[in-house]
Amino acid sequence: MSNRPVVILEDVEAALRQTGKVMDITPEDLLALIGLTLEQAEKRQSTFEGKQWIGEIMTVPVITCSPDATIEEAARILLEKNIHCLPVVDREGGLVGIVTESDLIFQFSAVPAGGSLLHLLRRKKLPKSGRTIGEIMIERVVAVHPDDPIQKAVRLMIKYGYGRIPVVDGDNRLAGIVARKDILYFLR
Repeated sequence: MSNRPVVILEDVEAALRQTGKVMDITPEDLLALIGLTLEQAEKRQSTFEGKQWIGEIMTVPVITCSPDATIEEAARILLEKNIHCLPVVDREGGLVGIVTESDLIFQFSAVPAGGSLLHLLRRKKLPKSGRTIGEIMIERVVAVHPDDPIQKAVRLMIKYGYGRIPVVDGDNRLAGIVARKDILYFLR
């Protein structure tokens, strides 16, 4: 991984806010803006120094459920533990899916018979129906590894809008979970 900072839109916006003015870009203004933008990117990237691997910030142990758990059991766990998702693991601890609050809520929001096609197309995803978590869980789970850089989790969270990502070992066994709050806690 290069030591050169990667500039993201938020760096440019922070640099613009730092100038306190609207710019009619001249070459000199552009150079000044580039300098401020690189400073913002370096400042953001430097917050990750000292800890660079997901395994250093992930939450362990992870609260999970089995594919055989009922929707009611999963809802109870989410409420009691004040969490937003449950990785679904098999008997050997292998990650087989994930279920979120939204997946459970969708069980009660099916489109009634005669619902419009437009309504169906506007939904982000169609609910799966069933009585067990194995029937409704998301099976294709994006996961990271403990030895992946923290920036990988950040990129995936930004790209897909995830709030948390399971962490698996080389055998796809659940090793932890990294959430936005883990990254924020690390940044403070």
